[in-house]
Amino acid sequence: MSISFKFEFKFYVNRGINKNQKDEGVLLPDSFLQLAEQEVERLKSSLSPSTIENYKTFLRSIQLYMQENIIVSDVNEQFVKGYERWLRNRNLCLNTVSCYMRSFRSLLNRINGENHTRVFKGVYTGRSKTEKRAVSEPDIIRIKQARLRPSSFLNLTRDIFLFSYYALGMPFVDIAFLRHSQICGNHLIYQRHKTGQRIVVPLESCMFEIINRYRSDRDYVFPLIKSNDPSIAYHEYLIMLNRYNRSLKTLARKSGLNLRITSYTARHTWASVAYSSNVCLPIISKALGHTNPQTTLTYIKEINDKRLEEANREIISRI
Repeated sequence: MSISFKFEFKFYVNRGINKNQKDEGVLLPDSFLQLAEQEVERLKSSLSPSTIENYKTFLRSIQLYMQENIIVSDVNEQFVKGYERWLRNRNLCLNTVSCYMRSFRSLLNRINGENHTRVFKGVYTGRSKTEKRAVSEPDIIRIKQARLRPSSFLNLTRDIFLFSYYALGMPFVDIAFLRHSQICGNHLIYQRHKTGQRIVVPLESCMFEIINRYRSDRDYVFPLIKSNDPSIAYHEYLIMLNRYNRSLKTLARKSGLNLRITSYTARHTWASVAYSSNVCLPIISKALGHTNPQTTLTYIKEINDKRLEEANREIISRI
């Protein structure tokens, strides 16, 4: 006589996931993060690289903010305002916070097929006027000549600042993630994190001097990021960006400058100096990796008036 047993397993999806399941990292059927990542992947072929990169940057950020998996219905007004406060506490500029919140709102609308304006009520999603961030060439020289303690983080801060200026206004995020494999002979080749634009930078002796100062066995050129895991590396980058900006304030003071210097200053200064040196706008835009020359104009608009006066004087003198 043979006895057979029949086992039947049934699985039911419960969309009301309890908190313990969230904390344990259980994959939720309507996880906001999962659905948002799938939506970004789907949109890759239809949206600009800069928009996709904005979405990805937001997703990396919101993942750091979330202490647990959340479902779409958990994204309410309280959660959104909490995330905005978290961003502001990380010393991000208002326009950057606004960019994250617009990406958040856009992805949430796409996932649900609804308008979630109410959820973002009271959250800033506008664009404030960009403050003047450029300094003068004499200011750059004073920063370069400041006496600092070797091997200090402040000295690294100056080297990063000067490298950004030398490398056609290279953004801090691209410097932080710069790898030795991106150095090809006498050129540095990288893709901007923000726009995906390919940038080729001719390496000069002053740049090699800085690179060689930090040469080691690690993959990254500068000692800013350690991990090769994208999520961990991005978290390390955010920490270093915050520390770098705080250190720049000290650097300005040590250089005898009564100016506010940020991670954007070297980039804006290079654009302004290049424009003053009669480098044409399309070339400056290409060097900065801007997909729209109008963006470049916001970097150099502060010096347009003087150039306009000189041009008008020359025109008038001809008649």
